[in-house]
Parts: sequence; C-alpha cells; structure tokens
Amino acid sequence: MLCHHRRAFATNQNKAMSSEIDQFESSEKVSMTLDASKGGCTGMFWRSKPSMNATASAPDWPRNGTELQGWISKANPGWVKIDHPNGYWMPISQNGHDVIHFKK
Repeated sequence: MLCHHRRAFATNQNKAMSSEIDQFESSEKVSMTLDASKGGCTGMFWRSKPSMNATASAPDWPRNGTELQGWISKANPGWVKIDHPNGYWMPISQNGHDVIHFKK
C-alpha cells in the first residue's frame, strides 16, 4: 500500500507553516533512507511543500529503501527538503512512525 492519502491521521503534521524561511546550506545536507513499511506502506509520494495535503503526483516517488539526501527544515519542524530537481519535501514521520531514517 502506498501511503500518500492518510490525511485523517496526519493532523499533527498539518500545522500551519512557519513564516520563517529556511536557508539550506550544502554543508548541512544529510543522508537518509525512506522506510514507511511499519505503516504497511511500500513508499511515499513526494510533497510539493511541507504539508501532508500537498502530494505531488510524480512517477519517481520513492519506495522503501530509497536513499535520499536533503536538509532538515528549521522553519517547518518534522519535514525534510529533499535534494531533488523539483524541490520536493518529505515528512519525517507519519501516523506515529518514522518514515525518514537519518544516516549516522
């Protein structure tokens, strides 16, 4: 099951976005892996902005095990800005389960 439409359970992720603006520096880029399998999902759709309701219908959505790079948002806690040509976002957790796992 692809987990991109569980809006009813993601209300804690739908907080209003901060008026603060992130400044993403290359030195702050982090590596991470997507794994949403604890929620029974095979992957997650990209988000066009840091909101659970902002799914981006793109064929290259990441499946579990996908290695990603990006930045942890300070202006939008609980979100990462993915280093992708289309500027996509991902939530760090969904329905109480971490879906983004940071490399150490």
